[in-house]
Amino acid sequence: MAIAWWIWIVLGMVLVVSELLLSSFILLWLGVAALVVGMLHLIFVLSLSAQLYWWSILSVALLLLWFGYFRRTRRLSVGQSEGEYAHIPGKILESKGDGRYLAEFDLPVLGDRRWIVESAEELHPGDPIEVRSVHGQIIKVKKARR
Repeated sequence: MAIAWWIWIVLGMVLVVSELLLSSFILLWLGVAALVVGMLHLIFVLSLSAQLYWWSILSVALLLLWFGYFRRTRRLSVGQSEGEYAHIPGKILESKGDGRYLAEFDLPVLGDRRWIVESAEELHPGDPIEVRSVHGQIIKVKKARR
């Protein structure tokens, strides 16, 4: 007993359209794999075990390719400001001790121009700085070379 080719096509379309509602990028690739299996079954008559085999192999392969490519080429920073504020210039106003300083930035960082910042290097009032990264509300800076 085999599944008709058109059922794979319908299943693929349902999964792809479901992706629009869920936006997880998983159903999309499962749907694409179902569409490919439906077309393969239309061209070459496949047994049920062959259909399920190709659907599972294609699904896993497409998911691995997508997430492998996605992780290498894009960095998600949804709701995070780390990349958004990198390299914003400012200056140190005063030292607070223990690697913490009061700084003023040329542009607002997280909605304000003045922040307590952290630095691994020793800084002095008037030193030019730039944002290295933001972790929550902790702003890490480094000395700028102006």
